[in-house]
Amino acid sequence: MLLYKLTTSLEIAKQISVGIFRFYELTKYIKIEDTVGRLDKDECSVSFPKKEWSKFPEKLPTATLDGVEFKCASIKFSEDYIKQYFVFCTSKVINDTVIRDSKYAVELHLDIFETFEMLLCPPKSDSLNANGNKFFSHSPVAYYDIHNHPDPLLEDTWREIYIKHSDFKHQHEYRAALFASDHFFNRVRNEPMVIERNIFNKNGKKIDFNLKLSINSGIDTDGWRYVQFDISEFSANLKPEPSKIIEVGYAK
Repeated sequence: MLLYKLTTSLEIAKQISVGIFRFYELTKYIKIEDTVGRLDKDECSVSFPKKEWSKFPEKLPTATLDGVEFKCASIKFSEDYIKQYFVFCTSKVINDTVIRDSKYAVELHLDIFETFEMLLCPPKSDSLNANGNKFFSHSPVAYYDIHNHPDPLLEDTWREIYIKHSDFKHQHEYRAALFASDHFFNRVRNEPMVIERNIFNKNGKKIDFNLKLSINSGIDTDGWRYVQFDISEFSANLKPEPSKIIEVGYAK
């Protein structure tokens, strides 16, 4: 599957194209001042806007406490919890309705996220922590509204980062996410984490370069935290050219 990372900056597009991926803290997309599609104050929550529940109050989810039922228009987590998420957002389509001020799109293949998952996650049976979170995950975003509620998370808490209101369905979003503690953020900021594995061709012969992923973290000039994945050395050895950059010119 092809995915597209849209950006306003050619410099950022070039970084992504060679294999450098910056995952920003989710709180950025809750607090950022934005009118072109990045802002969503209800990230990592299930919230029905007034325009919906005022017309269809009977369709709100029903909750109970001590046997008393009530309707609930919004379920949100604390900022301390949400800030553990770092996300890298892409789209399954490329057009001017996704992020309206975009100038460039980097063409990516889904297998890059599958590679990150292979390196960062243990076997599936052990991949969830006690609360149902995953250290690294990726998935298409599922869109909900008052008539189509999101599926229950049950033990798959990690899916909470992939649920958004249908007001954003035009973005056709596919995202990757990291669930990382302050301890992890500070540790890789002081000393990058490097994962390196031998690789082999289809005949079982070892290739003369390794699969290498470096992870560090930082704070950008606007004060937003990020975790950065760098797989550029491996990409340069594996592919003759960086990922394709498309000039889209949607910025007005």
